[in-house]
Amino acid sequence: MNNLNCGKIIKENPKVLSWNDDIQVMHYQTYQEIIKANMCVHMNMISIVLQGTKEILGCGMKRIVPAGSGFFMKKGSYLVSEKIEDKEKGYESIIIFFSDNWLQSQIDTIFDCKNNTQTQVEDCLSGDIALLEEDELMNSLIAQFKSYFNLNQDKERLQVLLPFKIRELFQVLISAPNGYHFEKRLRSLNHHQNQDLVTLMQNNYKENLSLEQYAFLANCSLSTFKRKFVQTFKTNPGKWIMQRRLEESYELLKNSEKNVTEIAYEVGFETPAHFIASFKQKYRNTPKQLQQQL
Repeated sequence: MNNLNCGKIIKENPKVLSWNDDIQVMHYQTYQEIIKANMCVHMNMISIVLQGTKEILGCGMKRIVPAGSGFFMKKGSYLVSEKIEDKEKGYESIIIFFSDNWLQSQIDTIFDCKNNTQTQVEDCLSGDIALLEEDELMNSLIAQFKSYFNLNQDKERLQVLLPFKIRELFQVLISAPNGYHFEKRLRSLNHHQNQDLVTLMQNNYKENLSLEQYAFLANCSLSTFKRKFVQTFKTNPGKWIMQRRLEESYELLKNSEKNVTEIAYEVGFETPAHFIASFKQKYRNTPKQLQQQL
């Protein structure tokens, strides 16, 4: 059975441009047809087919992508075929790989170009795939990407410009007549990340963890974690954690017979003294005073 591992293909392909581990652009070409190969996609990807036809089977649905059009695919596992119409030209595509972290860092800029198309057509595409129909602006940008692989000079300048060109491509794809499919998939990635972060924090705010440890659990750098946190909760991690711990302690003081020390440790404070001082600052009473009033 054929297997396609994108990570391995990137390493073995000399025609790869990389800004960092979060963005990679590849000029992919093969002269051997591939039929229903297992494809492991390690990052989200956009692929524009230049020659041949791509067939994708995922979530029980088959998608056919002819030359001139493209597709967006979430990271995951798929069955793919690459059909060749002209043996001399083979199958050819430009592929952009991007991570969830990169999308999160660019989300505000990318969605400045919102697609306002109103449609009554049911969005029947798989949740993991969006077809990108042939578009003049898209193909013009892809031609630029292809030309970059032939440059022998100014490689460093190109590395700096690469993320700007990719953002431009995203905006072109979103603004296309049927770009709402693509926009919907991108927003679902962003929503999924935010939901994961909410779940992570709701399940772990009582734990005595550093921000670095929270970032590790969220599978991102500390700076990315802080940025995602503010975007999701509209406040910084320290303030949110303190607020949740104090709210939980208030409920425990009202509805349990536990003493102040037990509650302090249960909600995540390192010492009862820190708990008492923080509680009084928020509620104008010490925990003991609140218990006596109830």
